[in-house]
Amino acid sequence: MKTAGYQKLSVDADLEGVSCVSFLLFQWMNNIFKKGSRGTIEESDFEPLSREHSTEFFTNRLQENWKEEKTNRKGSEQRPQLWKSVIKMISLKDAVIILLLYVVSLLWRLFRPLFLGYLVSSLMEAEPQKSLLLYGCVMAMGICAFIGVSGVHHHSYKCDVYGIGISSALKGLIYQKILSLNKTDILKFTTGRVIDLVSNDVQRLEDHTVLWGISALLDFFLLVPIIVVLLVYFIGWQALMGVTCLFLLVPYFIGLSYVFAVLRLKTAASSDKRISLLNQVISGIRAIKTQALEDKFREKIKSVRRDEINIIRKKSVALSAVAALEYTAVPLAMLVSIITLVLTGQALTPFNAFMLLSFLNAARQSVCFYVPYGLLGVYEAYFSLKRIEDFLLLEDLPGSCHDHSIKRTLNTGGSTSKFTRTVSNQRDRTVKVPSAVDSDEELLLKPATLEVLILTSKEKTRDNGFILQDVEFSMGSQTLTVITGPVGSGKSTLLSAIAGEVSVEAGTITWPSSLAYVPQIPWVFSGTIRENILFGQPYNQDKYSRILEACSLTEDVRLLPNGDQTVVGELGAVLSGGQRARVSLARAVYMDADLYLFDDPLSAVDMKVSQYIFQKCIKGLLSNKIRVLTSHQEQHMKEADRVIVLSKGRVLANGTFSEVQENSLRDINLNPSYKKPVRDRKSDMRLDSESENELEFKERGMILQHQVKDLEISKEDRTIGSVTLTTYWDYFRSGLHALAIVGLFCLFFIAQVMIVSPDVWLSFLTKKSQEEQKDKLNFIFYGCLVLGSLIFSSIRAYAFLWTSVRCSERLHDKMVAAIVQAPVLFFDSNPVGRILNRFSKDVGYLDELLPKTFLTAIQLTLLILASTIMPTFTNFWVLLIVVPLAVIAVYISMYSLKTSRQLKRLESINRSPVFSHVSETLNGLETIRTRRRQRDFVEDLYRYQDVHTQSYIMVLASERWLGIRMTFLISLFILAVALAAILVSQDAAFAALGLVYVIESAEQMDFSVRKMAEVENCMTSAERVMAYTKLDHEPGYQVKQLPPKHWPLEGNITFQDMSLTYYPGGPQVLKKFNLHVEGGTNIGVVGRTGAGKSSLVAALLRMPDPHGVIMIDDVLIKDVNLQQARRCISVLGQSPILFSGSLRENLDLEEGFQDLEMWRA
Repeated sequence: MKTAGYQKLSVDADLEGVSCVSFLLFQWMNNIFKKGSRGTIEESDFEPLSREHSTEFFTNRLQENWKEEKTNRKGSEQRPQLWKSVIKMISLKDAVIILLLYVVSLLWRLFRPLFLGYLVSSLMEAEPQKSLLLYGCVMAMGICAFIGVSGVHHHSYKCDVYGIGISSALKGLIYQKILSLNKTDILKFTTGRVIDLVSNDVQRLEDHTVLWGISALLDFFLLVPIIVVLLVYFIGWQALMGVTCLFLLVPYFIGLSYVFAVLRLKTAASSDKRISLLNQVISGIRAIKTQALEDKFREKIKSVRRDEINIIRKKSVALSAVAALEYTAVPLAMLVSIITLVLTGQALTPFNAFMLLSFLNAARQSVCFYVPYGLLGVYEAYFSLKRIEDFLLLEDLPGSCHDHSIKRTLNTGGSTSKFTRTVSNQRDRTVKVPSAVDSDEELLLKPATLEVLILTSKEKTRDNGFILQDVEFSMGSQTLTVITGPVGSGKSTLLSAIAGEVSVEAGTITWPSSLAYVPQIPWVFSGTIRENILFGQPYNQDKYSRILEACSLTEDVRLLPNGDQTVVGELGAVLSGGQRARVSLARAVYMDADLYLFDDPLSAVDMKVSQYIFQKCIKGLLSNKIRVLTSHQEQHMKEADRVIVLSKGRVLANGTFSEVQENSLRDINLNPSYKKPVRDRKSDMRLDSESENELEFKERGMILQHQVKDLEISKEDRTIGSVTLTTYWDYFRSGLHALAIVGLFCLFFIAQVMIVSPDVWLSFLTKKSQEEQKDKLNFIFYGCLVLGSLIFSSIRAYAFLWTSVRCSERLHDKMVAAIVQAPVLFFDSNPVGRILNRFSKDVGYLDELLPKTFLTAIQLTLLILASTIMPTFTNFWVLLIVVPLAVIAVYISMYSLKTSRQLKRLESINRSPVFSHVSETLNGLETIRTRRRQRDFVEDLYRYQDVHTQSYIMVLASERWLGIRMTFLISLFILAVALAAILVSQDAAFAALGLVYVIESAEQMDFSVRKMAEVENCMTSAERVMAYTKLDHEPGYQVKQLPPKHWPLEGNITFQDMSLTYYPGGPQVLKKFNLHVEGGTNIGVVGRTGAGKSSLVAALLRMPDPHGVIMIDDVLIKDVNLQQARRCISVLGQSPILFSGSLRENLDLEEGFQDLEMWRA
């Protein structure tokens, strides 16, 4: 609940009215932190995005660039390059601002060794002069530290905001491409692969923006040469040996970055397979459970996942090789430089030793961090863009409008204009809208017609043969044509070709100005029934009511708990198959088109409802339209004006039913219903009989109310509060034993001691005389310490990354196991996109982002701990400032985490609707395109993505808000350490050692806190994954008792007081049901749509688990293992499902039969 007078929180840092100080210090975020510390933050608390940050704005810019790139490459052998279009999105103004911010941070890294050198040289004097210049140098050091690191924050923030803008644009471009793809390519690019593109691949552009990568590479080419010049000036040519040592690491890091990027590409391909397979499992979960194939598909997923994990482990080796040298490269370089200095006769002093160390630390950041991670970001972004580019260059559907930025206005009510599509070959397509040769007056005199002339279509995947060949017919207005033919004759393809959903080789199709297409598989999106029927059309109550009545939906809607405002869930989860078919039909009828294409929509309803809809809707309400219906039902053919018989893609006959009946229907292998006369039951239908309808509706209504009452799409879990230590412990325990976890973190501390030890030894070495410094034992001991630091840092990096990958692998396996054993109610109440989000985005975080972020965070935290202990160890008075600063730092961190956790969880939750929308669109492409609603769905994507962008920008800004404040504290710490060294006349070597670590921690402190915040944010993904590993499973999976051998033998089925509810606390669908079926008898169960026929089958399969007694051959099915019981019951489902793979694999999903057995079957 909002507090009184509370204003919405802005998501833009550069809004007009924001002061300069507020902008620089991110004070415009103060309100969000106040809100987060006091309560829960909701999306409604944010102001809408400005136009400059909106998805539509970025998408239009990228789309224009991409069109220009394709135009420039047209006719060239080189294909368009998406990365060039992305680069052009960055304006010159923003590029200059980002460059200037980078220069600010660069200057600080150059000045800090100079400040240190002046301070140390002053302390080396016999009697240090505490001059104003010295104090001024100390003050300047603190101020420059704050300004320089603040520049880093604003540079990173600007790059990150551009990153989310680029990723939003890519999602918009991918989505618009989806809306224009042809069917063949849609099948080629599965839902899982497309989801992977808009999640993991686009994420690379968020994590590693082009601007950040360019800045990182510029850092090396600008900073390192200046450092070389300064080192030669202050230290001498001997210092170049250490710099050369760092230079030798550059090709090493470049090679590893490339290997890492290549492995990332392989990981993406493997991830595509996994997500595609998971999408099939989630979509076909009922078929999988019915046939007890959970373990089989779980093993398939595990096999694909194993290949993916093997690649990720190779990436871990490459990443650990980078991480090991990230903190040991400077000790190696120092060892080489110091040996050179001593052997050339130069004395090792605190000035030259620690000034050299400070300069090498600055160079290390460039060589060991910016170069590898910058190149890695560029490589990953490039390869991800190539994958997206491959998708964007797929062939568009002929006549599709890829630019959805302009609405296409069509007159759908009584217009007489017409569409003509003429295709001579695949490369020559023309579309005329409307025909240019006809004036409005001439069109008014012409009745609406449908003409198909010499239509030929060939499927890309077939090497020979056409799916349609030389199809030719015409039909006038107010006519009903039934297209029939055997399975695979081309009926559905013909309707798809007329609707423009199939590419054609040649021919001409002329149709009226408006067309409505009803596909064979009804599509219902996640919304209310009214929204599904209106589909963007204005609401007209009379028209709406008439259509509900004609489609036999009036009583169904009346009995729903919220009427037509009932939310039906993804793919109409709360509706029966027949209800979904009637909603899909009502949507088309409400359009009031001139031409209707019905792809056998009546097959999903029972015979009586089918006849009702045929008479009241198709022949009644739509009697003045052109209607084309595919059907196998003879009663429909008899009442049609014309019947067209297709066979092998050709028109076998065209005429009235009586004309084609004798000549054609006997010559082809049709459904037996053609040959068996159907008795005319008009007298038995009693369509106007109120008493019969009342009884049937009353019975059906009881079931309807039971099915949908209180069954709603669940909201995604949103945990409030911190990520607990238990979550961290459970995460590591999923992959390691408790003692191994303790040993791992002990290894971290040992490695950190080894990393610090060379610098401590160096401070003692500078205190020795020049002759003592030349002792070989000094260099041997120093070398051993450096080698030890390298070995231990390598071991800790690989051990931690290996552990993280193992945890991710185990959690993924547990989540798969929990998903396949979850009740079907879980899948009905959770959209596919939401579930896939856990397996794509959240698992992607566990695989890729969390391991390296967690490793970096721990390493930096230990470095900060060393940076705090070192000056305290060398100067006890520093404790006076360390303690209060540490308390303030902890307070600010805890205060900010209350908000950052909420923002990150909101950001994670707000990603799911984007994926669900993409998945939903792929399922309903035909309906969306034939209704010309592409623009509306694009706007929906923009809205979902903008909500995500809002929360994501807030996450970025919250990190920088915290960073600025931590930078201020560390600047005070630098100031305090330097002043303490002057005031107590500290030993120059120890003062230099402490200052080097404190100055180095100026950026590292902020980076460490932000990385820890990122870890906690990433752990929300681990939290979400672990939540799915604990899903309730169907009862019966853990029962060990198996059914008797050869059970069931006779097939006697007994129901005793059996009741069925679809969800806990819901009403009973079947109540006190009693029935005994003798084995070997054939039983037919009849009833209206929603009467409970399928519920009987669901009870036998225990989906859900019924109450009461069900026995098969005197065996109580509750007492035997659920999977084994289902394996003994064969069910032919209402909605057939084929899984991706060969026909052979689909026929024998368990791969338990020989080929000869398959051929016999």
